[in-house]
Amino acid sequence: MPIEVTMAKLSPTMESGQMVRWLVKVGDKVKEGDTLAEIQTDKAVMPMEAFDDGVVAVLDVKEGDEIALGQRVLVLAKKGEDSKQVAEQFAKAAPPPAAGAGAGGTPPASAAAQPTSAGDEADGQALGSDGGRVKSTPLARKIAAEAKVDLAQIPGTGPGGRVIREDVEAFLARPGGAPAVATRVAAPSPPAATPAASPRPAAPVGKPQRIPHSPMRKTIARRMVESKLSAPEIHVSVDVRIDHLLAARETLNARLATENNNIKLSVGDFVTKAVAQALRIHPGVNASYEPDALVLQPEVNIGIAVALEGGLMVPVLHNADQLGLRDIRQGTAAIVHAARTNTLKPSQMMGGTFTISNLGMYGVKQFDAIINQPEVAILAVGAGEKQPVVEGDALVVGTMMTLTLTADHRAVDGALAAEFLRTLKGFLEQPATMLL
Repeated sequence: MPIEVTMAKLSPTMESGQMVRWLVKVGDKVKEGDTLAEIQTDKAVMPMEAFDDGVVAVLDVKEGDEIALGQRVLVLAKKGEDSKQVAEQFAKAAPPPAAGAGAGGTPPASAAAQPTSAGDEADGQALGSDGGRVKSTPLARKIAAEAKVDLAQIPGTGPGGRVIREDVEAFLARPGGAPAVATRVAAPSPPAATPAASPRPAAPVGKPQRIPHSPMRKTIARRMVESKLSAPEIHVSVDVRIDHLLAARETLNARLATENNNIKLSVGDFVTKAVAQALRIHPGVNASYEPDALVLQPEVNIGIAVALEGGLMVPVLHNADQLGLRDIRQGTAAIVHAARTNTLKPSQMMGGTFTISNLGMYGVKQFDAIINQPEVAILAVGAGEKQPVVEGDALVVGTMMTLTLTADHRAVDGALAAEFLRTLKGFLEQPATMLL
């Protein structure tokens, strides 16, 4: 029996998605785990993976279409089935309803069953003001239309000179929205590390510039307002002396350097390890709040806030309390890289029980972070700075770091917040105690 693939929830807060790019066409053989398409969620562009083997028989949506959760997006013919017969079978049935206004809406099944090619609409062409066709992506066309910009004026840096989202946003960010050059120049694809988010615009000259919010920025705004309105916060700070931690880090990194594995521990890795251990001792902080109960989580899954151009994401390091420092470094590097290259899997975005936000690398001494609900707390990590420290009766130089816990006062009392920070401080000031 053919397999109908529907739109799954690719991020915890996703309500619908947009088809950015198909990576398969009708007739392609796919295996479980293959990436079928790239989907724009409220968080970022994320891959849609196959959960079964088969042959693509029907593509129900086009690039640019909005897709509701549960809506069918393609049909796979299973082993032994004729993909053409499957396509004919589904062509006779009514196509699945569209979730909303996309780039042309959901096509009829007969049209959707046709393979996409480099010259058709699914590949992304639009008419310029001069009547010529301009290769562009759906998101680029949408942003250009909202800003009332002629795509023909924008130099494309995508494959074959295609105009991509970053090209339009860079064009809008220029003074007066003027093109940098008058001719279109073909260039290679931008590096995968470029996040799908709004760029930092240049200062406007002459008139205000309007840069539409990205889905990521809209989600951040909505969730931050929800958190501030629903959770009465308390903020508790503690100063931690990290000289022993720095010495341990230097020793361990020297040992790792002899293994030629390019692993180098950061201060943040020690913080993650210490937080994970402290959460096991204080399960009330490793919890989620519900109107009628406090839910203590059985796993310690730490969200790591990752700054992206135009926003941030919080991928999750699962079972962090069971990981050593080497594993934490490798796991953190993997999810940060995935976040910055739009390759995060849904499992890497879900299940967080506590979040760490570290602005220390920017030289920030202390700040208050906003809770990532339904979690009940988040830790803000500041920079390590050398300061005068009283040691016995002597004044010495020590490296101090400020940690601030923001907690939901409905679930976490001041005493619990203070106890958690005291435990965390002890682990960081004497890293060897984390081995007990």
